Amino acid sequence: MILSPLRIRSFAKINLALSVLGKRADGYHDIQTIFQSVDLCDELEFRDSPRLELHCENLPGVREEENLAWKAAHRLASRVGRNPGVSIRLRKTIPAGAGLGGGSSNAAAVLLGLRRFWNVEIADPDLFTIAATLGSDVPFFLAGGTALGIGRGEKIHSLPDPPVQHLAIIYPGVQVPTAEAYRSLNLGLTSSKEDHRIQSFVGQVQAGTGFLASIFNDFETSILTAYPPIAEAKSFLEQRGSTAALLSGSGSSVFGFFSDEESAFAVSREVARESWRVFPAKTLSRAEYFQNMFG
Repeated sequence: MILSPLRIRSFAKINLALSVLGKRADGYHDIQTIFQSVDLCDELEFRDSPRLELHCENLPGVREEENLAWKAAHRLASRVGRNPGVSIRLRKTIPAGAGLGGGSSNAAAVLLGLRRFWNVEIADPDLFTIAATLGSDVPFFLAGGTALGIGRGEKIHSLPDPPVQHLAIIYPGVQVPTAEAYRSLNLGLTSSKEDHRIQSFVGQVQAGTGFLASIFNDFETSILTAYPPIAEAKSFLEQRGSTAALLSGSGSSVFGFFSDEESAFAVSREVARESWRVFPAKTLSRAEYFQNMFG
C-alpha cells in the first residue's frame, strides 16, 4: 500500500491530425488520429477510505456516479477483486466538453494511480481493456506522448516523440456535443480502411520535421461554420502569428503553435474576452508524461 495521500497529474491531449473514415454498423465511427499529450492538467489526490468517495472541484452538475473517474475506480476494483474503498479528490482545470480529453484523462489517471495506491497486480494489456470500456480516448492516456489511434481511437500505436512545441489553447466558452459533430459530417454507413493523409503525417512525425504544416481535422469543415466563436478563436491565433492552428477533437477548443514559450504566453495575455479560457502549454514526450504524472 502506498502511503496516503498519493497525488498525480492528469494531462490533456490535442489531436495533431484527425480523419473520420466512416460510420460503422455498430453506430460508432472509424477514425485515424494522432494524439499528442500537452502539459495542461487536472490534479488527483488519493487517500485511504473504507468506501469509494469522489470530490470534484470546478465540475458542477456532474453526479459522482456519472464521472469517468468514479467508473474507472469501480471497474479496476471489480477486475482485481477488491473493495473499491478510496477517497479521490479531483481538481479540474481542463475544461469539460472541450475536445481536450479531460474526462478520459482522469479515468486513465485513476487506473494508473490506483494500481500504485492499492499495490495491485494487473498487467498493462488488462488495464488497456478496462480503459477501452470507459471511452474511446481513455487508452491513449495510459500511453501518453505521441500516438496513432485507430478504430474508434482506442487502438493505440506509440510514435517517436517529435521536438517539443509551445502552444496556446483557447476554449471559447461553447460546447460541441460529440454526436452532433459526427452527424454534421453526413457520413454513410460504409467505412474506408485508412486515410493516406494519416500515413503521410505519421512519416513526418517519425522524421521529426515538417509535420506542423500538415496538421488537419476533418471536423473543421462543419464545426467552424456552425460555431462562430470557435472560428473566431482560431482566427485570433492565426492573426497573432501561430505557425499552425487547429480544432482539437470534435471541439470546441482550438490550439495554435508558436515559435517559443514567450510567444505562447504573450498571446495568452492578450485575450480579453470573458467567455474565453486560454492556456499556454507545451507538448510532452512519453517520458515527460509519466515523470510529470507521478513527479
